[in-house]
Amino acid sequence: MGNISAPVFGASSPQQFLALVASRQPDPATKQADPAKVKAFNDANPEVLLLGKHFASQPVPASFGSVNYWGVHGHGFVNASGVTQYGKWVFEPIGGVHGLTDEEAKAKGPSFLFDDLRQRVKDGKVAFHFNLELAQPGDRIDNATIPLPEGRKKVTLGTLKVTSVSPDAGGACLSITYNPMVMPKGVVPSADPLLAARAAPYAVSLGRRLTEGAKQQ
Repeated sequence: MGNISAPVFGASSPQQFLALVASRQPDPATKQADPAKVKAFNDANPEVLLLGKHFASQPVPASFGSVNYWGVHGHGFVNASGVTQYGKWVFEPIGGVHGLTDEEAKAKGPSFLFDDLRQRVKDGKVAFHFNLELAQPGDRIDNATIPLPEGRKKVTLGTLKVTSVSPDAGGACLSITYNPMVMPKGVVPSADPLLAARAAPYAVSLGRRLTEGAKQQ
């Protein structure tokens, strides 16, 4: 499963994502992106700004364990009668969402979120409700830049408990890849073009980790 701490992603298709990255490539001379190119792309693709606007509207998380994590892609859930219900999931912390002021965050130091997570996991205090927001007819579930409308019904599918934290430079994640198109029985993808497109770059990432080693220490 792939989840981020925002209800939207920064692009709706592989082509738009590549164009977004290209518009922000730094000039070899100035080492900065060309403001004119950035503005032109943003003006033509205003939806790519929604991700940054969400983060700008949020306080600094008090903990990795006290923030929501959304699956920004739509999926279908098929019941025993063959009826498919589409929706988007979100992991919501059982202890609630909590933030810090900028001053409080600065006082804690640059790595407090990582230290806090390890301590909270050690104390058994990191758990999330696995909730599914149910789409209704007419909702867009094939575009990661569009969240489901506010107030959609949620059903709880289970509970996620974090019981250990691997070191950044090791652990099982170092030698496995993630293919979002591999799904359990009863779960089907939406027509979101980013779902299938993510498998290839993740495979490249795995190859680089195996040949170059982990970059985090």
